[in-house]
Amino acid sequence: MSTSSELVLISGLNGFIATDIALAFLQAGYRVRGTVRSQAKAETWLKLPAFATFISNGQLETAIVPDIVRPGAFDDALKDVDYFLHTIAQLPDWRPGVKQDMEKDILLPNIDGTLNALKSSTKFPQVKKVIILGSIAAAVDLSVPKHVEVVTEKSWNPRDYEYGKSAPHPLFSYGASKKLAEEAAWRYVEETKPHYALITTLPCYVFGPANGLDPFGVNNASQQWLAGTLFRSDWNFKTSAGGPAYVDLRDVARAHVLAVQREEANGKRLILGKTESEVRFPSDFVPLFAREFPERAHKLPKVPSDLVNHPEYDVDPSATEAALGFKFRGPREVVLETARWLIESGAEKEWEPVMTPY
Repeated sequence: MSTSSELVLISGLNGFIATDIALAFLQAGYRVRGTVRSQAKAETWLKLPAFATFISNGQLETAIVPDIVRPGAFDDALKDVDYFLHTIAQLPDWRPGVKQDMEKDILLPNIDGTLNALKSSTKFPQVKKVIILGSIAAAVDLSVPKHVEVVTEKSWNPRDYEYGKSAPHPLFSYGASKKLAEEAAWRYVEETKPHYALITTLPCYVFGPANGLDPFGVNNASQQWLAGTLFRSDWNFKTSAGGPAYVDLRDVARAHVLAVQREEANGKRLILGKTESEVRFPSDFVPLFAREFPERAHKLPKVPSDLVNHPEYDVDPSATEAALGFKFRGPREVVLETARWLIESGAEKEWEPVMTPY
């Protein structure tokens, strides 16, 4: 528990992951200020039931930051802040037929937004730590079908800016943007030596019980890979792969609280998640769901006989677990607990009208 009412700034408060990170900090006794892009978005998010008590007791507030790539974008929001968690990332849309400018829509927002967070924090001497929510894609090249070396906190995606602009898949551009943004962050700290400690977190694919605006993954790029497999008999495993490393949203939230609290996390890259042999890709969810939820077996999608899942890699989070002092749930536990929560929460009804092709 925080006993000093320290103030945590969380950028992109209304995001899928950020929402539950905010809740974890509030439950631990911290005050939270979150940034959103508009007042309308703030008002929508503030209606979430999980936060009513914290709003009424003055523990939670919002700040409007409409453009994160504008120099000084976070200056006003950082007043009196002790810890800054920068969680905003521009995600690609990989649905068939969607056109995007990878440089303008993905690379620049993710790189420049990250640097703006660090530069603004440098102006405020009371900031103790800046934590950048990155991605496992910064540590592994998702375009490589099979990796031999185990991914650790020392691993880096080798792709460069030029590749990111014209990668053959939006997810590969996203991976390059996360690598380049994190690389720029560490370079900035090395060159300027600011007063705060930098920590970067690299979550794997995130599933889990959620408290945000899209808890069931109808529009979310991570949770949908589990929910879609559970609720859509026409799920396309060839265009919507995901995997093979997973992390529970509750563990992601807990990891960020511990990163603030533990000195052992300072200056570290933290791998959030695990891999295991049985549950690696959404196609592996189907036999698992059929065994655990036999009443749903006839509703599950068929796995193509010629399906080849990739990328194949394994992660080793042992250094992160040592720094944070706790162990992550394994993929089987993550997948099954999320599936049970989705079913018990009535998520299937939310998925019934979804006709988006994947």
